[in-house]
Amino acid sequence: MTLSIKPKIMIWLAGLLISLALPAWSKEPPKVLTSIKPLQLIAASITEGVTSADVLLPPGASPHSHSMKPSDARKLYEADIIFWVGPDMETFLEKTLSGSKKAVSVPLMQESKLKLLKSSEGKEEVHDHHEGENEHHHGEYDAHIWLSPNNAIAMAKTMSEKLSKLDPEHKKQYKENYKSFKKSVQAADKLNNTKLTKFHDQPMFVFHDAYGYLQKHYKLNVVDYFTINPEQQPGAKHLTRLQEKLKKAGNSCVFREPQFQPAYIDRITGGTDASVAVLDPLATDIAVSPDGYNQFINGLVENIITCLKN
Repeated sequence: MTLSIKPKIMIWLAGLLISLALPAWSKEPPKVLTSIKPLQLIAASITEGVTSADVLLPPGASPHSHSMKPSDARKLYEADIIFWVGPDMETFLEKTLSGSKKAVSVPLMQESKLKLLKSSEGKEEVHDHHEGENEHHHGEYDAHIWLSPNNAIAMAKTMSEKLSKLDPEHKKQYKENYKSFKKSVQAADKLNNTKLTKFHDQPMFVFHDAYGYLQKHYKLNVVDYFTINPEQQPGAKHLTRLQEKLKKAGNSCVFREPQFQPAYIDRITGGTDASVAVLDPLATDIAVSPDGYNQFINGLVENIITCLKN
């Protein structure tokens, strides 16, 4: 009788030990990398409770002109999936990612169902872009897609779907995180729309041609911008025209960006009724958290209102 009981106990104990050890054998969550901080904020909401989302560009770096460093290459090599805007924004990434065999590359501008605005020559034209379409040409559409809350929701959905495919073990969590993100962004957006209602006609000038989505979404009166590319000095004729527009606008607001403090802004705003404030389209100072994207958009809206009130 003793002999018949011991094997049963041994089998039971072995099964118990195996079941306790199983979590250690399960596959690790994917290493998620994003190109820029605003995308990291969206990804942080989707990966909450599963893994974290890292970012490639350091604070203050411009996606238009960033040069790859060994530390960047290391992050790309270690990543399982990278979310980026696309070759119209992070020009330095296209060739690098085409040679990478490990990381799943997700250019969100091409793989999400976004409302894309034409570039600066025709921003009033809106194009519905869907996954699988090939008519997107380099530079044809405004690449600052994260400045639209609706686009942010669409990108979050893409992130959830791509991560679920890569990591099916946590599919339910990614899906729930997306639902929470969508609900919270829509609630914050509704409040921001209400706050901005009385400021639709107030004239404002922005530092560079990056705010088309924010302008259209919140019906802002962006009269003009200083430069198309923040790394390039605007021409003298353009600055002269801007100064004339500033004088004509009267009580208006000029928004510079924290990474750039050109002396010409103070020079041409002198003698006008314009106030100068800061907008940061790259969310440099926003803490990475599941609510980070909301904090980013809310901060932009609050800075706009504070300045336009003056």
